[in-house]
Amino acid sequence: MIGNLADRRWVFVDVETTGASPARERITEVGIVTVETDGDAQRFSEWSSLVNPGVPIPAEIQWLTGISNEMVRDAPRFAELAEQLYDKLSDAIFVAHNARFDYGFLKAEFSRAGYDWRAATLCTVRLSRHLYPDRGPHSLDAIVARFGLDGEQRHRALGDARVLWRLLQKLSDRHGTAELEAAVDRLLARPSTPPALPPEEIEALPHAPGVYLFYGANAHPIYIGKSVDLKARVLSHFANDHASGADLRLSQELQRIEWEETAGETGALLREAELVKTRLPAHNIALRRKSRQVFVALDAEARPRFLPAESVPLDELPGHYGPFSSRPGARRHLQELATEHGLCLKAMKLEGRARRAAPDAPCFNFQIRRCRGACTGAEPIEAHAARLRELLEPRRVPPWPFAGAVALIERDPGGLREDLHVFDRWCWLGTVRTHEAAAQLAANGQRMFDADVYRIAQKALQPTNALAVVEFGGA
Repeated sequence: MIGNLADRRWVFVDVETTGASPARERITEVGIVTVETDGDAQRFSEWSSLVNPGVPIPAEIQWLTGISNEMVRDAPRFAELAEQLYDKLSDAIFVAHNARFDYGFLKAEFSRAGYDWRAATLCTVRLSRHLYPDRGPHSLDAIVARFGLDGEQRHRALGDARVLWRLLQKLSDRHGTAELEAAVDRLLARPSTPPALPPEEIEALPHAPGVYLFYGANAHPIYIGKSVDLKARVLSHFANDHASGADLRLSQELQRIEWEETAGETGALLREAELVKTRLPAHNIALRRKSRQVFVALDAEARPRFLPAESVPLDELPGHYGPFSSRPGARRHLQELATEHGLCLKAMKLEGRARRAAPDAPCFNFQIRRCRGACTGAEPIEAHAARLRELLEPRRVPPWPFAGAVALIERDPGGLREDLHVFDRWCWLGTVRTHEAAAQLAANGQRMFDADVYRIAQKALQPTNALAVVEFGGA
């Protein structure tokens, strides 16, 4: 097959289903391409079967897959296929696109049939992202187009399984054996799990965006994090080859994991910020509520005033710079700008108390040639003020770019989940799943400025994020 990859048995798998939830929905078709090597000989086989799900197939699913209720009426139930499927999938690397979906459905169906099935999984979405981090999207349709893998019956199980096998061959040709082996080995790596954590806690984690909560011996979380790939991120905490001291401590304390899926990165960032500030986990520091955050405002001569963030009216935010974590933090930023750009601390009223006692003397930095002379008249105060405003411009709060509240619509790559993040004047009002609930939040949600939410909102509104926007108008 492909270098040392040939020493493994591979099953390229795709399932079609009646919906998105393994707990509620059922499989309608399974397709498997099996590849294994015996010496120099390669064995290649295919298998597929329709499956009677025992529930009606929704019309939109019938349209997408071409699998109708009539087609599966006389097909075997999953329980009738379970033993045969179990043998086909055992002792093999399970390869699927968005593997959490296919693996989750098969595991749920096997469980209903009385089988405890597990497999090492290789997700070709993750493999594509690993090899091409700057090229998206990574949907199967996009990969088919990118690598010229057309010619198979798409959205049918065996056709999509064939595409995955052909993809691995293409990747081997393009990247060479060694590079592909290294990528696959890294994605297949199974770091050791914490000693007090049941293995099924890791098994249940999806390869999906969301937040995770680590718990120790009591009901209070010890750590909260987020990721666009929950399973990979959690496992990375316990990878022995690069675990940090903090990760080692977490590993010793961890006994239970909770997690929540989101549609994408924006939702994960918002939920993480909210949970950390309300639950205050012991191992999270950076995202804890910063009660001393301040904005900087400049008067006509660009002398700074430090204002508590919560005291600035939302409509006046665009006239301010920041937010900064604290008043001393804001002062340090201004002092660093002065040192680097020849600003005058005395003109900004930031010079030490002893120097302020001599009002007619030039500032200390002028004496060591680090001030252009605003304190002596060598630089006009208006020019000094203009330079400071220009230097602070990257920290200026921009005007809210809408007439009122908006919902940013974030969808997962498979289009199965849609989250609506409602914002107004850089404040997050909440995340909901329907347009009606978003309109209610826009009308009645509480507006409270939060620096972390402000930064998340700025990033989410960048054109590169391509999130759809629904405007609700002025409140």
